[in-house]
Amino acid sequence: MRLAKRLAAIVAAGGLAIVALPASGNAQPIDRSTAAAPVAATESPAEDTVYVVGKAKDGKTTVSIYDPAKSVTPDQLRDKLRRSGVDGVLSKGQQPPKAQPGQRTALACQSYGTARQWCDHQWSYGGYNDPQVYFLDHTSSAWPVSASVTEWNKAVGIDSFYRYYTLGCPSGVHCVDVYNGAYGTTGWYGLTTWTPGTQGPVTVKLNDSYTLTAAEHRTIACHELGHALSLNHNTATSSCLFSGTYVSLVPNADDYKILPLIYPLAGT
Repeated sequence: MRLAKRLAAIVAAGGLAIVALPASGNAQPIDRSTAAAPVAATESPAEDTVYVVGKAKDGKTTVSIYDPAKSVTPDQLRDKLRRSGVDGVLSKGQQPPKAQPGQRTALACQSYGTARQWCDHQWSYGGYNDPQVYFLDHTSSAWPVSASVTEWNKAVGIDSFYRYYTLGCPSGVHCVDVYNGAYGTTGWYGLTTWTPGTQGPVTVKLNDSYTLTAAEHRTIACHELGHALSLNHNTATSSCLFSGTYVSLVPNADDYKILPLIYPLAGT
């Protein structure tokens, strides 16, 4: 009764109070140690993808994933990119466009264990049982693109091929151009650019502006090629797609298992 009188007094005075009242005299206090925590309270750095939205020469919208250098957080990378003059850097949690303006997409976004799809980015079959993706290598010998293509070609659902760029792109297949260069110490080791809602072009850039070990070159190449096959970051350090810490040289089992979900037709 004392509480009811107090509420009445507050209302009469023009105040506003929100008070949780027990449903009955037998109600028990909530045990906060076992109460469910709010969903999506925090996100691991491995799941925080740095997206940049731009424009291709033909006017189409592009989306790039920038992968941070060691000891650079996603937020620090966003700040470094903006300071270096890169336009279109999205804020944390902001999602990039999944299609061109006026274009509709209805693709599923797959996940398996620790592996994630780059949503609404996937290759068409083009008359094959598996999509055929050729990686056209423009890089120096420091970047083991061929070795990484060999690892990704172990996956079921999509076929990966290595090809030196001077041989050109074969007819009727998909091609990804892989470049290296001194792109500056702006906080990233590699980036992959895709034109959403299309079948390309897709390009990979590997940054020579940092001193890297042979193993780190291998991991970064594997990482960017995974993006080019339509994968986002993996939350396990056993995968080369783990973001921010370059440990594993190869995909993990979940990377291999998610690709048949994205590309479910019978393989060749």
